[in-house]
Amino acid sequence: MDAKEYLGQVKSKEAKIRNLRRDREGIVNMLYSLGGVREGEKVQRSRNNDKFGTLYGRIDEMEREIDRQIADLMNFQLKVSMEINELKTDKYMTVLNCRYIHFMPWEEIAESAFDVKYTVRHILKMHGYALLEFQAVHRDMLAKMDEERSSVAMCSSR
Repeated sequence: MDAKEYLGQVKSKEAKIRNLRRDREGIVNMLYSLGGVREGEKVQRSRNNDKFGTLYGRIDEMEREIDRQIADLMNFQLKVSMEINELKTDKYMTVLNCRYIHFMPWEEIAESAFDVKYTVRHILKMHGYALLEFQAVHRDMLAKMDEERSSVAMCSSR
């Protein structure tokens, strides 16, 4: 696994949470369209409300999963942030932190992340060097992740 792929996992985890939230909203909207009660109102359980009970159960299950994924994201984001902070070059730390932890677009990094304004082209060049430094500093960890991923792939192909 290379540095860019590893750092990109933060955004991927965040996208999964966003999708789960969207799915949850779809189920809530379905509940409303079926004539269910509004959020916060008491529901009397009976055989006639089984479809509602099933939907409420699914919503609760999804909220638990979202909470679990958010906790996982926060832990992973903190881990990645600490790994970025192990780089030797401050500018590289800033570029990677802005891009992979705060999801800032290149233009915003160029204009506001430093005391001086840089061109987007310069930031992209700096990003490339930052990835190389991250790769060098965390070579062993990234190699171990590659080994784990290839062993999982071997197991799943059997």
